[in-house]
Amino acid sequence: MKMKLLYIVFIAVSSLLASCQDAAEFHDVIYITGTETQPTTKFTIDGPSSMGLTVTATDKVNRDTKVTMKVQPELIDAYNKANKRSYQVPPEGSYALTNGDVTIKNEAYLSTQAELSIISTENFKEGVTYCIPVTITQTDGDMKVLEASRTDYIVINRVLTTKVVNLAGSTYFTVPTFATSSDVAALSALTMECKIYVNSFANYNPYISSVMGIEENFLLRFGDVSCDPNQLQMAGGKVGGKKYPMTTETHFSTGQWYHIAVVYNGNALTLYINGKKETYATTSGGAINFNDNYMDGFHIGRSERGRYLNGYISEARVWNKALTPNQLQENVCYVDPTSDGLVAYWRFNGEAKDGTVSDLTGHGHDAVASGTISWVEGMKCPF
Repeated sequence: MKMKLLYIVFIAVSSLLASCQDAAEFHDVIYITGTETQPTTKFTIDGPSSMGLTVTATDKVNRDTKVTMKVQPELIDAYNKANKRSYQVPPEGSYALTNGDVTIKNEAYLSTQAELSIISTENFKEGVTYCIPVTITQTDGDMKVLEASRTDYIVINRVLTTKVVNLAGSTYFTVPTFATSSDVAALSALTMECKIYVNSFANYNPYISSVMGIEENFLLRFGDVSCDPNQLQMAGGKVGGKKYPMTTETHFSTGQWYHIAVVYNGNALTLYINGKKETYATTSGGAINFNDNYMDGFHIGRSERGRYLNGYISEARVWNKALTPNQLQENVCYVDPTSDGLVAYWRFNGEAKDGTVSDLTGHGHDAVASGTISWVEGMKCPF
């Protein structure tokens, strides 16, 4: 019993000494302000803009401390690889870091301010997410740099102004080529996505506002007799001949833009709202088949020869691969039409000919309007 008691005391003392040793090894540090929780900062711009950058110390410095920050474009490749991103540094001459030599004054925590400026967006490409790595390269103070927060990856969130299609009334689009095309006959992976803005949800039985897809097969829609009119549904959700319907917990609001997507990775169907996972269903595997002419096939803004959507739609796409949440978030406003895996892409940005909105991929899956198309101008993206 005595030996057992001595053992317990030994363990307790050892733990206390270890705790004290950990405390003794703690050192105050400096870091780029705002990177203590994540190494990225979103910088939303609508033309030339500037933002301030500062350095923070975890305790007051005991003398004036100079810190140098610089842009280091060469860091972007390693960041992309580690985080599965596809960021690019903006074109040379389109940005500048001024006053990169900052000072934390004696007895202060926060430094003077550097300024990162986007000088011009003239050479920015649509569909590219730009990022500027700003890093601490030097300090003459006693505090070390917190390595995890040495670099701030500043992601440029560029605002685009565009037109969108108005689906109020009974306007809708049909994609006739989907009924026979091998492109969509056996999709072992899929992403179907769009931006959506609802003016009003259906207020009569069966309370359905159709977004895009094929009824009884694979359809994104709002409402049903089984849920509220402003809940998003994956109706049908047919994979390998079996159905996996889903309904979101989220209730959508009118007069607000959302990005919605359904992703199939070969094992599960997942619904996303604004790039965040909402709900999912595990499947038995198999393929998704859009060669289905039920009720005239694949529509945008209609199903069951009715159930129209009263709202606007933009950036509608079908892929033959499962996009990641990062990719969904990065490509809300535009994507390169030549992107790998992109099967069909309808921007709905005011470009139409004879009532037809072209499939920008060049695969010929044009969206044919039910009547005269009307457009809403001056829409901002991201929302």
